[in-house]
Amino acid sequence: MKIIFGSTNPRKAEDLQNIIHELNLDMQVLSMIDIGWDRGEIEENGKTIEENSLIKAKAIYDFCKDHQIQYPIITDDAGLFCDSLNGEPGVFTARYADEEILKNPNLPKYECVHKLLRNLKNKDRSAYYRAVVTCMMPDGTYFQEFGESKGKIATEILGELKKPYFYAVFLLDGYQKPFNELNEEELQGTYRYQAMKKILIKIH
Repeated sequence: MKIIFGSTNPRKAEDLQNIIHELNLDMQVLSMIDIGWDRGEIEENGKTIEENSLIKAKAIYDFCKDHQIQYPIITDDAGLFCDSLNGEPGVFTARYADEEILKNPNLPKYECVHKLLRNLKNKDRSAYYRAVVTCMMPDGTYFQEFGESKGKIATEILGELKKPYFYAVFLLDGYQKPFNELNEEELQGTYRYQAMKKILIKIH
């Protein structure tokens, strides 16, 4: 069985294929590059991560319809939500400091982390990562599954600062090291894995 994964990132497609192997499922992951995607970046202008995941699925579905490609489509979106900031950065996780960087282009790309640490000063630091995965079938019907990882935001940057930048300050419950230092085994069962596994089991 072939499935289309809504990403042009080979590593993400490989990660999904690894989850499939773990579950002993007979599925082959096709990336957007594999299906010949040529429509540029999909504008994710939804108000929630659920909407953004669905927007991506619909865009890929329309492309597949135009090219007579009939495989299930899987798309995901995720965000970091801080309780004391009314859910920020949430749907804006990837663009949390865009406004500041626009005003001052000299700011580093990880300014979003500095902004979050400033905004959380003297506030409750509990937070969670949430992922939503959409599966759209060849007939246009779809369903969504979710995953969540609870934790807290550290008071300073820990470990190497690389994408996703917030991983350097997110401490998963039960661990004393940041998300970006967890190994593959420790990452199993976290938010993205949870949501992906639920989807894969459902469509198999």
